[in-house]
Amino acid sequence: MGRVEKHRLKAKPILTRQVWELRHGEQGSSPDLWVQRGHSSQHSGQTTSLNLRKCRLCQQNLASNLLSFPLTSHACFSPFIDPSLLGAVEEVTEKVLSKPIRPHFAIACISEQFGLRAAHLLLSQRLGSKTPLVTHIGNGVMGTEALTNQLREVKWDYFDYQGPHPREANGFSDVNRGMVLVVGYVPGLKVDAIPLIHPKNDPGISMVDEFVRHIKAFAYSVFGNHPPAAIIIFGDRKSDINNIMATMDQAIGKETVMAGDGGGCFLFNSRNYTINLPPDLYALDAVALVFAKDSHKSPDVGETRFHVAMAGGLVPFGPRFEVIDVLVKGDIKWTCFSALMEGFNTILTFEAVIETLLETVSDRHPDLYIGVSHGRRYYSGNRRLIKKVSESTLFHQVIGGDGEYFVVEGVGVRAGDTFLFYHRDMETARTTSEIAFENLTRLKQSFMGSEETVVGGLIFACASRGQSYFGTSNTDIYPFYANFPSVLVAGIFCKGEIGRCSSSSSSFVKSHECEEQAPPHCPVHASSAVYLALSYLPPP
Repeated sequence: MGRVEKHRLKAKPILTRQVWELRHGEQGSSPDLWVQRGHSSQHSGQTTSLNLRKCRLCQQNLASNLLSFPLTSHACFSPFIDPSLLGAVEEVTEKVLSKPIRPHFAIACISEQFGLRAAHLLLSQRLGSKTPLVTHIGNGVMGTEALTNQLREVKWDYFDYQGPHPREANGFSDVNRGMVLVVGYVPGLKVDAIPLIHPKNDPGISMVDEFVRHIKAFAYSVFGNHPPAAIIIFGDRKSDINNIMATMDQAIGKETVMAGDGGGCFLFNSRNYTINLPPDLYALDAVALVFAKDSHKSPDVGETRFHVAMAGGLVPFGPRFEVIDVLVKGDIKWTCFSALMEGFNTILTFEAVIETLLETVSDRHPDLYIGVSHGRRYYSGNRRLIKKVSESTLFHQVIGGDGEYFVVEGVGVRAGDTFLFYHRDMETARTTSEIAFENLTRLKQSFMGSEETVVGGLIFACASRGQSYFGTSNTDIYPFYANFPSVLVAGIFCKGEIGRCSSSSSSFVKSHECEEQAPPHCPVHASSAVYLALSYLPPP
């Protein structure tokens, strides 16, 4: 048996920490992939002031290698002397490309100061034109620091950038420069990046249904009439991620795991998908990394699986409300509406409602959200309602109010919808983190007696969490790390964390004692942490 074939039989996802000699691009690489710039808006989430001069670079290699045995190593935050973008890209790619790797996908989370366009082009050169890549501006990262081998969670401070897009580096500060790079090889799966766009001249047109058709078509081309195994989604900060995810939640089978960040800014490369329109005619709303089972995989290749656990941070309080009248500011992406409180015959003012509600909570200045119950409506050609499917809850942060009108972030609130108020709660956040830990423990225990093992993890946590909220470090990363201390894990702080369990992983969700205690079904969360675990089952 030849050398390559011998090692191919032992292929499985592995996690490696590697050293690589810098190269400036692949010789002869053809630029046959599409690169597109996303929208921009300003970061407004809670941030933490940390000394990132000692900890500026996060590198993560969630990779597998057909030519080497499984190894155990660590994600790391690595300081670098040269604070330039080129120095950052050099350092992360040194760690990733030291050994022969056949990457199926890559995710890079960068700080805003690096400049999105330049970072994406440099990473594209290093990783090759055939690798589906998402370069994403996030609110911070989490992982293991290289020098101390200690877990760290880092959130970035942001400057007030007034340009059309945060693609140019900030010349005034090096403090918030950093990067996390995730490169993955997933045996038995095919991966590609699929974009969602809408025409700029008519922002009211939704292309979400076509987006879903593209996702299903890719999965069908790989494995016939079977839904994707997983989808990692990145949404633009100006897009209506609630509507996008509500549609995907209803249209894509529950066997598909979903996770991601719905409130960033990104560029991407796709292996197969292009947009044949001038960039000034459309806007990019989201991109989906779609993981589909490969019907043509070798019998010598095992199966890569995805599992989700979640930790919440919101609790409902007060009576239910019904939306009466709605005003939408599409360009600003906020909604103004009046609502009728359950048990009242007249509409109360915003101030009266809030004053009444705050009497029931200890925090007099809580972060408030509304959880709107939505059902997917299907209409005929003459706009006659055909059917309405099961409800999900979509969260909108409360911005303020004026008279009888409430003002919330996002769009999609409709007359006749009902909602509850929610507020952030420390006890709930800690309790649900413990539940996430228990769910991941149950996942680990379910593999006892088999060869299936967890080989990597990704965390998508709300930017309002972290040490500045809990008062202790590594609260968000602990549930995964405590269960799988030798497994590589990296995380991103988000503005709109996405998470949906598959039906097959529902057994790892702790049952609730009664229906009232069960969390609402929602694909886009607030003040939460989503844990995406990858496992590998070798062939029999």
